Amino acid sequence: MRKLSSRDLERLVRSHRNLKISLWVFAVAMVGVLALLIVNEVTLSPACGTAVGVGIGALLLIPQRQLLSELGLSRDEARQILRDERERRRSAGN
Repeated sequence: MRKLSSRDLERLVRSHRNLKISLWVFAVAMVGVLALLIVNEVTLSPACGTAVGVGIGALLLIPQRQLLSELGLSRDEARQILRDERERRRSAGN
């Protein structure tokens, strides 16, 4: 597995953190929108909701994929690097 410089590692960790935050904000917003649609008795096709979800999910992944491409990493490599870094930080904190 490749080793990243400390700067690149921080960029990867920050990008992953931003992706998780965006996911949670999006999920909370979608629950709110869904609640408003239910209260107002608006019906939408499930295909429409699926398409919107997939589209927004793809948009959220663009910065992460650009960074992985820039660093020359695959998703699996990045996942393993993040897992190792999380373990390193946990063990350094104890």
